Amino acid sequence: MRETLEVWGQTVRSLAPILGRAVASGQLWRPRCELVEPDPDVSSEYGVEIPARDGYVMTANIFRSRSATERGEPVPVIMCAHPYDNRLTPDQGRTPLGGPPQQYRLISQAGRPRFSTLTSWESPDPDFWVRAGYAVVNLNLPGYGGSDGPPSVFQRSQLRGYHDAIEWVAQQPWCTGRVGLNGVSFLAISQYGVAAGHGSGGEAPAGLAAISPWEGLTDPYRDIFCPGGLPESGFPSFWWSTEVKLALTGEESDFLDQEGCRPPAYATEHPLVDAWWLEKTQDLSQIKVPMLVCASFSDHNLHTVGSFRAFREVGSEHKWLYTHRGGKWDVYYDREVQEFTRCFMDQFVKEDPQANFLEEPTVRLEVRASRDAVYEVRGETHWPPPGTEPEVWSLGPDGQLSDPSPASESELRMDARKGELRFTRTFSAAREITGPMALELSLSLEDGASPPPDVGIFVYVFKRDASGEIVYFRGSVGSTRDPVARGYARAALRKLDEERSSALSPVLVAEEFEPVSPGERVYLPVTIWESSTFFEAGSSLEMQVATYESVASPPYRKDASFNRGQVVLHLGGTRGSTLRVPSRGGVRA
Repeated sequence: MRETLEVWGQTVRSLAPILGRAVASGQLWRPRCELVEPDPDVSSEYGVEIPARDGYVMTANIFRSRSATERGEPVPVIMCAHPYDNRLTPDQGRTPLGGPPQQYRLISQAGRPRFSTLTSWESPDPDFWVRAGYAVVNLNLPGYGGSDGPPSVFQRSQLRGYHDAIEWVAQQPWCTGRVGLNGVSFLAISQYGVAAGHGSGGEAPAGLAAISPWEGLTDPYRDIFCPGGLPESGFPSFWWSTEVKLALTGEESDFLDQEGCRPPAYATEHPLVDAWWLEKTQDLSQIKVPMLVCASFSDHNLHTVGSFRAFREVGSEHKWLYTHRGGKWDVYYDREVQEFTRCFMDQFVKEDPQANFLEEPTVRLEVRASRDAVYEVRGETHWPPPGTEPEVWSLGPDGQLSDPSPASESELRMDARKGELRFTRTFSAAREITGPMALELSLSLEDGASPPPDVGIFVYVFKRDASGEIVYFRGSVGSTRDPVARGYARAALRKLDEERSSALSPVLVAEEFEPVSPGERVYLPVTIWESSTFFEAGSSLEMQVATYESVASPPYRKDASFNRGQVVLHLGGTRGSTLRVPSRGGVRA
């Protein structure tokens, strides 16, 4: 009962700003999207039963071309799988007021995504794909939306069901035997796991030809539930209460039997990387099928870091990266993006020799100057772009980011409960900063630090224009006032994973707590997540180092309630605090 009340309270705190914004904008009554009727050629089958090896039955919606069916012509398949109940579509009359899925009434959109009435939340539009010569299969994962089986999130048992469903689809007479996966968020996450063979002893389904995960995390602990070691309570409560719990086929107790706790308690029940988390983490190196991954700069706190990790680590010979900083669903359903994805699927799923997708640049890079101003879109061959090297700036006592490091050592102090320090660098010439950044803080704790001594650190990078005004960008869950980038870290989890880290992307082991002795000087690495931003001459990069969540980003809420006492930042000398930023070809300003 107590846990239920805590989850309810967290949900209210997380949802209130989003709901208030939806009411004020009128979006709650006039959702920002456009529904269209599907082509009459699209046939719809709902609740199709698909057997799993473990003895239960899953349900799927299957959309096919009537004319192709009449001709007896098999077609390739675009498929997705999720826990969100595929019956919640406008054409089934189970969405609020007969309109789009409820999220379009709550979450701000940059524009007006356009999709057919057959489309469930974050899934491929059957109308588009059937017109393009495919069938579409929209699967409810085990335990959700009418599917039987054990309900879980990110577990191998869930992926076994997905694996079996792909193989079943590939064997149907109306399918060519080739399946491509597509979808947003959880519909992207599930692609990684099944493509890596986590559903069947390391083997991907025989019919799986390609994947296109559109913004999906790959390491639940580090990406969302405990980034930098700081427990996240807001989004898990919002997600569980408004999406996952409502879609359970059975009872909440069925979920607890599998998971042991609800998502809002994941980080408190499992504060360290343990076997429980590792079972939920994707082994990306095992993915061998072609991949087109979307990694946006507008989904910090959720999918950004995991999507870029996927591009770096997958074992596919053929892989492409699409970046943007727009609205997640605006971009996914954009006609140009759908055609781009279709071309990828035509190349590897339809095996169309005319597709020519192999000629596309490996990386589609979008560089933004502000929330609505795209500075440049260009092709690159790698991520980060070739020639990217770390440029090291030192944090100075005057609040400047400078090079070289001040020769003499100094200190700055801030309250561990609600302190913040700002450091600035003004550019004399225009420059672009593309890639992750890495902060190393030399710090110590004094004056009543929490027992055991520890501190959570929040880092935000802003752009200020020549007049000193903050330039905002689009962020996660409809935010329109996002900084350039952010990062989090916890002093007691400062141990570096040397094998997985790079100069611009430190990765923390997070397997055991190492308290900081009072007065002990330690070095805390902080990854500042990926971004791509153009800074005009006269503009500035400002970094805020804080001991609390000074930049609100509902529904996200990080817990640093253990912070106590004073934090001392050590500056200058041979090992002061430094910020590493990506620099290309020696361009500095």
